Amino acid sequence: MPNLKEIQEPVKNELQEFASYFKSAMADDKEVVNEMVEYISQMQGKQMRPLFLFLSAALHGKINEQSYVAATLIELIHTASLIHDDVVDEAYQRRNKWSVNALWRSKQAVLVGDYILARGIRLAVDNNQYEVIGIMAKVIEDMSKGELLQSDASRNLNIGEKEYFEIIRCKTATLLASCGVSGARSVNAPAERVEVIEKFGNLLGLAFQIKDDILDYTKTNIIGKPISNDIKEKKMTLPLIYALDSVGEAEKNTVLEMLHHVDTCPENVAKIRSFVIANKGIEKSQQKMEQIEQEALELLGNYPDSEYKTALMNFAAYVLERNK
Repeated sequence: MPNLKEIQEPVKNELQEFASYFKSAMADDKEVVNEMVEYISQMQGKQMRPLFLFLSAALHGKINEQSYVAATLIELIHTASLIHDDVVDEAYQRRNKWSVNALWRSKQAVLVGDYILARGIRLAVDNNQYEVIGIMAKVIEDMSKGELLQSDASRNLNIGEKEYFEIIRCKTATLLASCGVSGARSVNAPAERVEVIEKFGNLLGLAFQIKDDILDYTKTNIIGKPISNDIKEKKMTLPLIYALDSVGEAEKNTVLEMLHHVDTCPENVAKIRSFVIANKGIEKSQQKMEQIEQEALELLGNYPDSEYKTALMNFAAYVLERNK
């Protein structure tokens, strides 16, 4: 698997500068706000979105101030969405740390999420970056719609492959695609190149989410127990959808009934997981993910060879080969 540091190498200086740029964008003179945003800044993950944005910008031109503003806005919106997600899901951990709503009240978590979102928009306005605001408004619209679609699917348990891909396109792919678009536009890339990198980001986002769904069935916690959070939350993800598609109506209804009652019958979690494995739901999802990755890599074929193109190809491989 490609090493993340190797992927970051062509834009490592920009990523280092971005870290302080991002932190200062959230800062405020009120202690209660700074206490929360300081904690949030320490929870930042691998920052895959700024990495993709800078690689996209460098692939099409020279990284500039507009690139930094776009990267900061996108990461602020992503951060705000995670805080709000934890409140909605009543999740009390994020990246092995206490979530914001666990340490503060949910009301405060929602408000600081709103604050971070507003800071991002204000940053873009102050820098006359109205185009990226339009891009991100569509992203927020899609992400919200995706959450609503998934919530409805968890209640009705009636979605297939087509509906699943619409959900993950809205929830995950659209944000990653916006990174590619914003990076390219920040350096005035031609419209046809912007379209290509947007498609690349969309495909990569779909593959990223499928990988997450596979990991939920294959990864174990520190005591070796399968995570299976998606089953516990009654989420119809691709491994389960493919497994259900391979059996008759009677067996399908039996499994869906088990999923419907998983909160009152915890033993159903292991049964559903075994069903998915036995009916090759994970293998079929893996094949679909690899197909999507290949489609994404083919889009880079028209670009001349460069360290940025190589990094993006390795970025795609890293997304799919990661184990967490």
